[in-house]
Amino acid sequence: MTETDLIIFDLGRVLVDFDFKRVIRSLKKFTPLSEKQIHDYFGRTPLWDAFERGQVTPALFFAKLQKELKLKGLTFEQFAPLWNSIFTEKYDTVAILRELRAHYRIAMLSNVNILHWEYILSRHAFMNWFDHPIASYAVGYRKPDQEIFRIVLRQAGIPPQRAVFIDDVESHIQAAKSVGIRAYQFINAQQLRSDLGEILL
Repeated sequence: MTETDLIIFDLGRVLVDFDFKRVIRSLKKFTPLSEKQIHDYFGRTPLWDAFERGQVTPALFFAKLQKELKLKGLTFEQFAPLWNSIFTEKYDTVAILRELRAHYRIAMLSNVNILHWEYILSRHAFMNWFDHPIASYAVGYRKPDQEIFRIVLRQAGIPPQRAVFIDDVESHIQAAKSVGIRAYQFINAQQLRSDLGEILL
């Protein structure tokens, strides 16, 4: 087995779970649109991608949501907490992260906007464990862009075959493999322990 220098984790659905339906339910109180219409909007709008690439500020993101979702009576100060308060820590996966960091450098690659990143960073201690935390909004690339994987490899100063990547999304796994990184699709912590058997020994 190739020697491993770096373990790269995804954030959402791997280290924290989230319930975006809470955002939709909260926004429904300020718009004539239905929950399904709000859900469908977030599924198709290019604004989400732009926000996670750091191409729009939180203020502009909110202003566009106000217009496109017909939001009335909602201030940015009210919006930020309802946008952010959707995360719960996955303690079983964080326990694996704790074990790994004792023996390896660890990195994070997250498709994330600045509001969510700063919120999670302020509330979850494990966010300070990473040697190379990479947030999409800060670097301008999102998984499955190959460049975001190259960025973390350059930061760590290692070739791809010495890195392992963990993510719940199949297209992200394939993108990592396409640049030469060993990758495992996350199902649950038990499956991850099995996949990382030799590394965790």
